[in-house]
Amino acid sequence: MKITLGRKLFLYTSILLLAVLLVAFAVLERNQARQWREYLNVQQLAFARFATPELLKHFRGNFSQATGPAHQQQLQGLLSFNPDLIKFTIFSPTGRELYDLPPLLPVDLPETFSARENLAAVFDPALQTLTSTDGRNILEVLAPAFGPSGQKVLYVRYLFSFQSVEQKLQEMRRTFLLIALIAAGCSLLLVALVAKRFTMPIHRLIGGVRAISSGKLETSIPTRGSDELAQLGAAFNEMAASLSANQAELHAKNSQLQRANDELRSIQERLLRTERLAAVGQVAAGVSHEIDNPIGIILGYAQLMLEDCPANDPRGEDLQAIVDECHRCKKITGGLLGLARSGEPQREPVALQQLIQETVDSLRPQKIFQQIAVHLPAVDMDSEVWADSDRIRQVLMNLLLNAAQALRGSGEIWVKLRESKSRLIVEIHDDGPGFTENNPEKFFEPFFTTKGGGEGTGLGLSICRKLVAEHGGEISAADSPHGGALVSVSLPLRNREKI
Repeated sequence: MKITLGRKLFLYTSILLLAVLLVAFAVLERNQARQWREYLNVQQLAFARFATPELLKHFRGNFSQATGPAHQQQLQGLLSFNPDLIKFTIFSPTGRELYDLPPLLPVDLPETFSARENLAAVFDPALQTLTSTDGRNILEVLAPAFGPSGQKVLYVRYLFSFQSVEQKLQEMRRTFLLIALIAAGCSLLLVALVAKRFTMPIHRLIGGVRAISSGKLETSIPTRGSDELAQLGAAFNEMAASLSANQAELHAKNSQLQRANDELRSIQERLLRTERLAAVGQVAAGVSHEIDNPIGIILGYAQLMLEDCPANDPRGEDLQAIVDECHRCKKITGGLLGLARSGEPQREPVALQQLIQETVDSLRPQKIFQQIAVHLPAVDMDSEVWADSDRIRQVLMNLLLNAAQALRGSGEIWVKLRESKSRLIVEIHDDGPGFTENNPEKFFEPFFTTKGGGEGTGLGLSICRKLVAEHGGEISAADSPHGGALVSVSLPLRNREKI
């Protein structure tokens, strides 16, 4: 069993109290016994002084005729008021025994008094304590008797029992024992209450310390009074409050540092993207210059062939398509420069539904769309947007190509067009794998891509967002109800624009 501070306090204080009680009762018992023995001595001396003359009157000098039973009964009746008297013996001044009364109490008497040769020196009653053969104490009183002329006539030897004193001592011990038990019980109860009162604040303090060590810094312990333990509890509460405040301050500073770190990381990422976009802009300038030359040659030959082509020749439509796509390529390569510098789009009224139809028609001949079913808007809208048709076409083309690449050449694409709050919204759905990242917004970051090597650079959606933003629109991504990805493009209606 664990010995706690309360148990130690109870044990040590109880032992001390019991020891004090035992010592006090022992001293009281000894003093009371001494007082009762002294009282017995005084009483028996007084009895000896009173009884000796009466005995002399009773015997009248004739000791030889006072041995009969009747005479002894008279003596016992004379001396019966003293219950402690065992017997008496009468001696002559020379020490000769004149009369010996048989014992009145059943006591094993000691040997006959041996100091009879010294009787002449006894002038006053003398006391001494003898021990019987059974271990009992016996009081001996030797009282001289004087004649009319003052000479010592004889001596009377009284033997008294300590039985009354022993009985009183036994009663006193029983009383003291009862008082000791009651006092010990009350003392132990008081000690237990004091120990509990003393240790309860310590237990509360221990519980508070353990709560603090487990992280509960808002812990507070109740305090009562103004003693040292109450002051210790108040100091503990102040310490806990200080620790809680410091922890809250540390959490706040940690949150500030975390936000600052996130901002620095975001700034660093933007700086890196800016550097890469600047590099791409420089490369795009060179690439667009180099590509413009062969595209211009193709465009020139196509225009010459178109001029030489008869009006009813079916190849004229194909040649015209080549001319249109060459013009579009030149605009696209020029648009790459927008990653490094901004340019004003050439806006005009654009029928968005018709532009979607033309974009899908231009993509259908490509091999990647051979096994893909493209569902166009089912409604006929005459609403227009004020935009650069080539840049919006580039956005739609990038989004459709991304959806086709996600389908791996087989699946379905839904293009939906709707009007909401003075805006036209184009939604492109697919039933492909969808966005593999939890945050689809990451796909709009420059150079972020999940495609394999050689399939993309991660600039498509970033360029789309920039082109849409130039038109005052918004682009967002989410999971499609068809199971794949959903990209929404929102553009202001023409009648909301200031021309």
